[in-house]
Amino acid sequence: MIQSVLFVCAQNICRSPLMAAAFEEGFAAVEDTASSGVEWVFGSAGTQAEPGKRSCRVAVDIEKGASGHRSARLDADHLDAADLVIAASLAERALIAQLRPNARTRTFTLREALLLGERPVSAASLAEYAVALDARRGTLDLPNRRPLLWRREAAHPLDVVDVHHFGPRAHRRGLIKAASDARTLASRVQRELGSPA
Repeated sequence: MIQSVLFVCAQNICRSPLMAAAFEEGFAAVEDTASSGVEWVFGSAGTQAEPGKRSCRVAVDIEKGASGHRSARLDADHLDAADLVIAASLAERALIAQLRPNARTRTFTLREALLLGERPVSAASLAEYAVALDARRGTLDLPNRRPLLWRREAAHPLDVVDVHHFGPRAHRRGLIKAASDARTLASRVQRELGSPA
């Protein structure tokens, strides 16, 4: 049995490869997935990616697992193979829904998935986990938008903002938070699914 998580951002050089690597690291830290009888696949792609580009240095510095990554452009096959799709922002989530409308029910931003999964989820598989999260849409009490130091407008609370061009400190800080959130989601998925079997 294969269970697959796909992470999506715009260029697939910074946020999504970092989130995929952090998720995989967090997932493996909880349990040896090789002995579970389930093959887990963790991947990433970009809605506007130029194929073959390396991860940015900051992402690799934070998550060593992103070091061998090469960018890939998101296509419908990626979405069809994924049981759970985690987008960096609402913009990517919307593009995913346009590309493959039936993927909408299993696509969430990283922060949306965390908020929707705060209460326990009963699921035997990753696909069931996505269904349970989807059933909770519209029930979120969103945190207040906070203005970012480097931008005048406030970021949406469900977005992992693309901070790649906002200076080294903002870039690093944003990616550290995204990696932490991805590891939290991984441990939560492991806990909610129990021992994958």
